[in-house]
Amino acid sequence: MQASLNALIGKWVLDMGTGYKGNAAHYHSIVENLPEMENSYPYQNGFFGTRGNSKRGSIRHIGSDDPQRTAKEFYDKLTFGGKEEPIYDRQGNEHGRKTTLSDGSIISWRNVSHSPDKSPAVDINIERSSNSGGIRQQKIHFIKEN
Repeated sequence: MQASLNALIGKWVLDMGTGYKGNAAHYHSIVENLPEMENSYPYQNGFFGTRGNSKRGSIRHIGSDDPQRTAKEFYDKLTFGGKEEPIYDRQGNEHGRKTTLSDGSIISWRNVSHSPDKSPAVDINIERSSNSGGIRQQKIHFIKEN
């Protein structure tokens, strides 16, 4: 009965036009999206990219010729099959997106971060994840490669 109820809810969500990110057929977890990420971005010991200049090891950098494009592509791959919503600033302007995955992971993308260089950033919040697949809590800044 539970499986059929879940299928009906999933169908209702898709019928309402509020389906899963990327037109995925089902609600994805971060673990389902991890293989694509490992093949596309530097990944080691649960962290993406390289350690940034911060004292905190959870602040990471991924270099790119086009940081905005790379940050959005990273976010879109990691959040495939999730439930996405906009993030608004205090003035009511959209300045990013937030996606919740089926395991409880919350991934946020901001086109402009609060860092001095205003680089785009992706935050990976696994506090409520039932299974993060080894991915660690982190903030990734996408920076211009020299």
